[in-house]
Amino acid sequence: MESNTSKHQIIPKRILLFIILFLILGISLFLIVLPKFLSPPLRIDSIPSGAYVVPWMQPNPSISILKQYQSNPYGPPPFNIDSVMANSLKLSMTFNITVSSGSRVIPSTVYLGHGEDYLYVGGEFRGMGLNPNNDANTTLANYMSIFFDVEDNGTLSFPEAGSQIVVFVYNDTWTTNGLYEDLLWTDYDNVLQRPSWIRAEDYTFPDATHGITLANGFAEYDNPTGTLTFVIARYLRYPALDKINALQMQPGERWVMGFALELGFGGSGGGSMSNNVDGWPRTIYPFLSSDSSWWPKLAIDLTNPPATYPGV
Repeated sequence: MESNTSKHQIIPKRILLFIILFLILGISLFLIVLPKFLSPPLRIDSIPSGAYVVPWMQPNPSISILKQYQSNPYGPPPFNIDSVMANSLKLSMTFNITVSSGSRVIPSTVYLGHGEDYLYVGGEFRGMGLNPNNDANTTLANYMSIFFDVEDNGTLSFPEAGSQIVVFVYNDTWTTNGLYEDLLWTDYDNVLQRPSWIRAEDYTFPDATHGITLANGFAEYDNPTGTLTFVIARYLRYPALDKINALQMQPGERWVMGFALELGFGGSGGGSMSNNVDGWPRTIYPFLSSDSSWWPKLAIDLTNPPATYPGV
């Protein structure tokens, strides 16, 4: 009798154990599969005719290696931006910036490339020179801004996205990384009718960490020729900034966005606020309209990453 009773007691325990294991497996699968149903579909835009397609590439040598040249007591070796940004999209343009002494004509090349996590932006601005607003006690910035109409609907609205690379150029033969600032587009000022900017280090999250859009950067200024050259790595996504930075691309997505460039000299009021500025493909300062319908299109395609990067 005791043996039969033991058998009858064992069977329910096995069934109960099976039910528990089945529930654990079912709940685990539910937690794994459910987010995929709740997540928004990947954005895969069609690339229109005439769009600028940013190629896959990586700076070579890397920005980190370029920064190591700072420790060279004789200054860094020549910064060949064409070599560093080989295999990138190259845009040639000329900026005409009005200054107090007349106009500075600045033949320029802007380089664009991307990896899975970064948009690489390089620039060579020949004959830009020192900021005309400098005085004996103040060194003001040279800067370039890149703006994105992330929704690609022809109208800028907050939050869209932008990055501003600010380089403080001093009157010596070369200037290297450590002298740039990372600025965030934090709002659209309807009175000034232009984006408002804040230094990333001044944007503080509740956990006391700071905002960021630029992962790395290196800049160099050649005083004899007045040429400013730089390369930066901008995050393609930084989820903590989704409320103020709409450029949050996910792997496997393809985005087409309107984009525009601005080159100028900072003013004594701080940041980029001065009238010494020009834009591409045409002047956009002082943003008298939020109309971005005329901006050219920029395509960043993360749908088919290469096994290896060209030239690396």
